Amino acid sequence: MLSDQSRTMFSGVTNKSGKFISGLGISANFVSFMVLAVGLIAAYYIYVGAFYLAILFVIISGIFDGLDGAVARANNKVTEFGGVLDSTIDKITEILIYLALGLFNPWLWFPAALAISFFMLSSYISERARTAGGRSAGGLLERKERLILIVLGLLFINYAAIILYIIAVLSLFTAGQRFFKNYKVLNQVKL
Repeated sequence: MLSDQSRTMFSGVTNKSGKFISGLGISANFVSFMVLAVGLIAAYYIYVGAFYLAILFVIISGIFDGLDGAVARANNKVTEFGGVLDSTIDKITEILIYLALGLFNPWLWFPAALAISFFMLSSYISERARTAGGRSAGGLLERKERLILIVLGLLFINYAAIILYIIAVLSLFTAGQRFFKNYKVLNQVKL
C-alpha cells in the first residue's frame, strides 16, 4: 500500500541516489548485502536492549533496501537473480529483527513467531502467484509498513507484543487479499 505510493513519491531521489552510488562503482548486490549487514547490527542492538540504536539501523537498512534496485537500473544490470537476492535478504533481515525481539524478551517469542509466519505466508502467496502468472504484490501491509510498525514497537518497547500481534493480524489479512486477488486473476472469475 505505502510501498507503491512511496516508490512513486521518492522515485526522483531514489533514481538520483542510485546513479550516484553506481557512479562510485558500487554494485546493486553489494547494496543488498549492506541491507543484511545493517540489519544484523539492528538485530544485535535489539537483543542487547539499545533500542534507539536499533531504530537507527532498521531505518538505514530500509534506506539501503530502497536503493539496491535503483543502483541496478542505473548500471543497466537488472537481473532476475538480483531480485531473488534482494527478496531473500529482505526476508532474512526482517526475520532476524523478530528473533532478536524474542531473544530480548521471551514473552515476545509467540507474537514474533506469528508475525514471521504470517508475513512469510503473505510473501509466499505473492511469489507463487507471480510464477503462475498472477499478481505478485499489493495489499494492506507490505515491507515498508512492517518496518514502520517495527520502529514503533522499538520506540514503545513496552507495547512491542501488541505491535507484533498487529503485524501478524495485518499480514494475515494481506495474505488473504493477495490470495483472493489472485483467485480472480488466475481463474478469470469476476466476484
